[in-house]
Amino acid sequence: MGLAASQARLLSITSRMADNELRSQLINNAKMRLTTESSKVSDEYIAALNKTQLMMSNYNLLGEKQYQDLTFNSLTAYSPMNNQYGLVNKTGELLVSELDTARYEEAFKKAQEDKEIEEGDTEGLNAKALEEFLKSYGLEKTTTYFEQDQVYAFDRDLQRMWEGDMVYEYIPATEQNPNPQAIRVSGTHYGYEKSKTSVEYGVYTQLLKDYQAADAAYTAATKDLMKEIVYKAAANGSTYEEKYKALMGDEDLTSGEAGGYQDFMRQIWNNPIKGLLGEEAKVFEAQMEEYLSLNIGDPVKDEATPAPNRGFTTSAEYINAGATVDLINKTITWPVGVNPEDVAPVQSGTVDQIDLTSGPFTEIVQSELTEEQYIEEMKEMYRYFQSGIFGALDRDAVLKKADPNTTEGKLALEAQEEYYEASRQLSQFIYGQDIGEKYYGYLDDMEWILYGDYKVEGDATSGRTNAPYFPTTALEGSPEGVTGEYVTLTDKVSTGEDADGDGKIDVVEEDVDYYCNFQAVIDVYLCEKAMELYGTPKYTWVDVNDPDSDGEAKAQWYTNLFQRMLEGGYTTIEKGLASSQEWLQYALESSLVSMEQVNDDDMWVSTMYTNCSDITESTVDVDITLAEAEYNKKMNAIQAKDKRYDIELKNIDTEHNSLQTEYDSIKSVMDKNVERNFKMFEA
Repeated sequence: MGLAASQARLLSITSRMADNELRSQLINNAKMRLTTESSKVSDEYIAALNKTQLMMSNYNLLGEKQYQDLTFNSLTAYSPMNNQYGLVNKTGELLVSELDTARYEEAFKKAQEDKEIEEGDTEGLNAKALEEFLKSYGLEKTTTYFEQDQVYAFDRDLQRMWEGDMVYEYIPATEQNPNPQAIRVSGTHYGYEKSKTSVEYGVYTQLLKDYQAADAAYTAATKDLMKEIVYKAAANGSTYEEKYKALMGDEDLTSGEAGGYQDFMRQIWNNPIKGLLGEEAKVFEAQMEEYLSLNIGDPVKDEATPAPNRGFTTSAEYINAGATVDLINKTITWPVGVNPEDVAPVQSGTVDQIDLTSGPFTEIVQSELTEEQYIEEMKEMYRYFQSGIFGALDRDAVLKKADPNTTEGKLALEAQEEYYEASRQLSQFIYGQDIGEKYYGYLDDMEWILYGDYKVEGDATSGRTNAPYFPTTALEGSPEGVTGEYVTLTDKVSTGEDADGDGKIDVVEEDVDYYCNFQAVIDVYLCEKAMELYGTPKYTWVDVNDPDSDGEAKAQWYTNLFQRMLEGGYTTIEKGLASSQEWLQYALESSLVSMEQVNDDDMWVSTMYTNCSDITESTVDVDITLAEAEYNKKMNAIQAKDKRYDIELKNIDTEHNSLQTEYDSIKSVMDKNVERNFKMFEA
């Protein structure tokens, strides 16, 4: 029984020792896993320490530098203080926000609805779309020119003409007003450039060009006829041509001979020359009449304005000295034979205008026309006549004397008809009717068109009467709108097809009817009058939502954006991605997108984000703090487990040593018992 009991105890110890070895192995494996876990926690912490984030630096309106997360929105947002950047995908398309996309597409939709843009006019369509695109951001090109106080001095109508929109209000027919109306409610908002690019102004320019060309051709065609009439005009057996050459070559002309030249000129002047003068020759005619009425001994006036200082301060002093004072016409006239220098020599300095508060007065000194002066005046008369007669003759009157059977006569009559036709066309456009041959010569005189003739004929200071006709300014005719007159021009019209395959839309020449509307021409004329007086207005872009901001910079920014979308294409970025810092950093680092920047010449050029001075890398302090706390937490847990494992291993080792001692003791006893038993059996 003793041996059996020892054997059982030995087996029990062996079993417990084997269990301790297994437990020790498991704990050691667990300690090895703690080492791996500790290494992982350390790696996570080191990664957090090394982690950086792309940041965008820009400037506020005070010029202060500030930083924000780099996102699509922060990179591409408009700011007058910052550089302009864009993101481009692998196909070269610009990434744009949903808002920019909507405004871009809406701008082209409105441009395509503009009836003034002809089919195939791509440039016109793009320009109109850009205008609408900028307008969607509150941008308008305008001027504060007329806000200057000194400019308000001119006509308020002219001011409104410049500042307002060239817009018409159509009022349909009603029972009370059976006739529809087109009322012009304001002027030319975009300055006269808007009117100058209008269809109406283009039609007028072409008609005026044709009119002036026909006018010049008509004058040239009648020139030979005029020369024939003037040079061959005869009296007393001599022609004007002969008389002129003889006078210019006569160095010893006497007063009697000069009188003969005057008499000859008087005869041809009265017949036929005077009857062929045009209405514009009033000044020429008056000067010639004065020459023809001169006689030796006539008073000759020598005028000085303002009157020199003779030391007199009242009209009575002048009258007492022998002068005549006209207070209405402000003249001081000395009689023939009186030299004012003998009466009151000119003094230095100035004096007040005698007994009036306004002036200046004109001093007239009279003398008799001498023989020498008379001879010189007759020569001057012929020179004056020679230089001015061909401009003073009326072409129509001259042409009536033309022989249609001669080459010159036939060509002149043909030129006249072409001039009449051009005049009828231009008259039709300006007035909606043919105003007649009497007024054809005024069709390039805007002052006459708008204001008519002078109240006093030939006196430009007398003011104008109302024009005999009124320019048409009605709304463009349409089946629903106001009807009116048209002019027909041969113009180039798009066919909408490329029949010859040259890659361009074919155009053909056709007769096109254009509605008679002179308003744009009036706008241009009045605006140019304003510029003559006050200089050219400076136009600028204004943000109507923020008038004090830099509208020019904003307009250029969105113009750059529009051109890039137009020329290189675009794709819309989702709102979520547009505001995501993580996505953009990944997209840049993985080359999913690339960057472009607008340079000083407003051109888009490629750039590397790593070379961009506005993009910086920054450590993420928040992530580092969190990682450090997590590291400490995990490492503490690992260390606690490791200590517990060490205690368990120590306990197992102690138990193992105890069991080993007991095992060895029992084993020794058993061995001795076996040995004793063997000896007993041997004995």
